[in-house]
Amino acid sequence: MVATITRQSTYSIVCPTLPDAGEIIGDIRAVFESGRVTVGENVAALEGDNCAHSGVRHTIAVSSGTSGLILLLRALNLPRGSEVITPSFTFAATSHALIWNGLKTVFCDSEPDSFTMDVSKAEALINENTSAIYPVCIFGVPGDLDAYEKLASKYGLALLFDSAQGLGSTYKGTGLGNFGNGEVFSLSPTKVITAMEGGLVTTNDDELARVIRQMRDYGKAPDGEDMGWLGLSARMPEINAIVARWSLARMDEWVARRISIMDSYRSWLGDLPGVSFQKIPDYCTSTRNYFVMLLNPDMCPVSRDELYHALKIKGVQTKRYFYPALHNQTLYKDTDPECRARLPVAERIAARSLALPMYSHMSLDAVDDICERIMSCFTSATIRPAM
Repeated sequence: MVATITRQSTYSIVCPTLPDAGEIIGDIRAVFESGRVTVGENVAALEGDNCAHSGVRHTIAVSSGTSGLILLLRALNLPRGSEVITPSFTFAATSHALIWNGLKTVFCDSEPDSFTMDVSKAEALINENTSAIYPVCIFGVPGDLDAYEKLASKYGLALLFDSAQGLGSTYKGTGLGNFGNGEVFSLSPTKVITAMEGGLVTTNDDELARVIRQMRDYGKAPDGEDMGWLGLSARMPEINAIVARWSLARMDEWVARRISIMDSYRSWLGDLPGVSFQKIPDYCTSTRNYFVMLLNPDMCPVSRDELYHALKIKGVQTKRYFYPALHNQTLYKDTDPECRARLPVAERIAARSLALPMYSHMSLDAVDDICERIMSCFTSATIRPAM
């Protein structure tokens, strides 16, 4: 590949794609003048925009994806101390929300190609104490949603999804947000669609939506005085909703751009020895929230950790993601000390995965420059003298 590359000294792993201040200053000024700074007309409009885009009946905007997970789990009224099956290869917020609700995490292994939760392994973990199945959308790729639905129905379990990285992804032509009892999306700075900070809870269950709307405001009843539910202060500010609406309106543009960026990365790196990538199944589309390469230590001239440190010196920020897998992190090591034996795929992916810089306004020149630096690491490792 030959190109004239525009170089810069450093590259961040993520960089939020945000509007120019002038594009939204009028809306922000109107908020200040109105005095309604939270859960006002912009939040309501954002909720309506997402329902229109995905086809889901209800969207509830909240302060973060994590608060959304906590509230959804609470609203499902799962028995305290019951077991919830969820992947170990995920971000910590997935399981944090279980702890906050007094629920027990049961870690499940992953599919080796899509990295999503392995439904066959999940079924083997179900027992009389299981209350829910809790899959995760990994880097924008949903798992086998039909299989999850069938499994939950077979055993009479709740089904909810941590779809934090999946706003804009689809499953068999249907936008994420329509599956299970409910889904939660993140709008943090690392996501394709961002509010700077924020989250969305989606559901087609009218009663569940009503409860979560009350719970995001402490659990207040409609009269605003009585407390009907144990909730949180999880309201979304109006300014965040303004940014989120701007971002959501450009979702198709951002995803198309990310497809182009990912294709360029794959073109550069796909033939390197021992390098592989997450596979996106034919039945779904992905937001491409992260671009992750896997380095097989038996085939690569450079290890994942060696490349991570070498690129840091060369000015390219990367992330070992998700690493360590949750069951190996300090908070969760005692959750199920024997679980490592049943999580070989999660351990392997976590030990090999490296996320490269990826954001919607990233130039293809930047991809070329980053890949040249990666190639130089491989070349140096290949020719270095034996120790």
